[in-house]
Amino acid sequence: MDSNFWFYTLSAIPQTLGAIIALTATFVIFKLNHIEERTKREYDEVKDWVSTILWELKIHDLTKFDDNAMLDKLNEAIARLDPEKEKFGLEDARFRQLNAVYEHVLISLQRKIDSYKNIYDYLLEKRRILSSLIEVRRSALFRLKISLGLTALLIAISIVLLPFYNLLSSCGYFIVGTLAIFSSVAVLYTAVSVWDIAKRNLR
Repeated sequence: MDSNFWFYTLSAIPQTLGAIIALTATFVIFKLNHIEERTKREYDEVKDWVSTILWELKIHDLTKFDDNAMLDKLNEAIARLDPEKEKFGLEDARFRQLNAVYEHVLISLQRKIDSYKNIYDYLLEKRRILSSLIEVRRSALFRLKISLGLTALLIAISIVLLPFYNLLSSCGYFIVGTLAIFSSVAVLYTAVSVWDIAKRNLR
């Protein structure tokens, strides 16, 4: 096999992988920005609920919590409510504050206020949404790191071998074939990751 064949092949592999990973990184970063914006909105609303139910916490303490810590506090707040009891077992003053937050939320969403019992279900829904956003972000970052790492390794190997392309006459098929197989795996993993991230419903 002509040595130029190995040169062009080893040149094509890093170029192709580089283009694919650039497109992937662009998409994932765009998706992460969308997730961050949605997470911030949910975080701000959850903070109001948590500060109302866990009244011993100060506002300046809540601002120090990251998303995972705020989710933990939301779980703690939900656990403090007893849906089987009148007014969730809260004192009148605390319940009025809680109901005021709920009314404000529904008005902002242009929804009809029908029953305070829906507060508990609404909090469960907020927990599901915030938890889902955190998981999607974690999964997207993990998958991006794997794709970047695998692709960078294959690109580095191709570049290292490139100066020795004229010595590949005896083992070129094996080396380039191996690179092609792992490149295909990297592309397939990247494609599946992008599809999985893209289809996630953030509602």
